[in-house]
Order: sequence, then structure tokens, then C-alpha cells
Amino acid sequence: MASYDARTALDAIHHHQEQTRDAYVRHGSSFPYLFVSALAVFGFSAAYDLPNPWRTLTLLAAGGLMAGMLFAHQRRAPVRRKPSGAEWVFSLWLGGVAIVILVAAMIGARLLGFSTPGVVAGAVVAVATLAAGYATRPVIKAITRRDDRS
Repeated sequence: MASYDARTALDAIHHHQEQTRDAYVRHGSSFPYLFVSALAVFGFSAAYDLPNPWRTLTLLAAGGLMAGMLFAHQRRAPVRRKPSGAEWVFSLWLGGVAIVILVAAMIGARLLGFSTPGVVAGAVVAVATLAAGYATRPVIKAITRRDDRS
């Protein structure tokens, strides 16, 4: 095998790896999954304002929606790869930021005298979830690129 052939093959491998990373990131931040996640987050937060039998049903529906979305997300993934430690840390960090936003929105809604602070806070966090899904796409792409090269 000539060095040119080896270089061409290596370039093709790198190109396919880049396509795989792009498909992984694109699927992970696609609108249907982000929308269902935002809807489930809204449901979890809005359940706070409901009386007990409806609260339980809303929590179960939001949990079922989230579980169904995660199942469909995994089954329909065009690329299967194990998330790296950095991806897990980043995901947990994003979850922590969402919780901080939820608590701050809940406190703000209570201070402003809203009768349903959970619904207001849930709407704020749902919008933040949608925005974060698109805003973090370059960061996730950079994390997957760095993890695949190390």
C-alpha cells in the first residue's frame, strides 16, 4: 500500500467520524425531542399548583412523556455511541442550571403575587430548555470531537 493510499483511507475515516458526530449532535438536539422535554418539564413544574389527585396524574403523565421520549430518542437514533464522562458532566450541569432557573422563577412568581407560581416557573424553564437545546449544540459538538480524539 502506498503512502498516498493510506493517507486517503485515513482521511475517509476522519470524514466518516465527523459525519457520525454531526448526526449524533443533530439528533440529540432535534426539535421534537426538545419540545417533548420542555413539555415534560412544564408538566412537572405545573403539577406543583394542582390539588392532590390531579397533581399525581400530572406527574405520572409528565413522567410517562419523558420516559416515552427517551425511549423513542434511543430507538430512532441514527448513530449509537456511549456518552463520555464529559458529556455526562455537561448534562448534569445543564440539569442543575435548569433547577436553579426553576427555583428562581418560582421565587420570582411568588414575590410578584402570581396565584400559580408553578405554571409560571414551568413556562420559564420550558422556554429555557428549548433555548438551551439549540444554544448548547456547538458545545456538545466540541465535547464529542475532543472525546473522540483523545
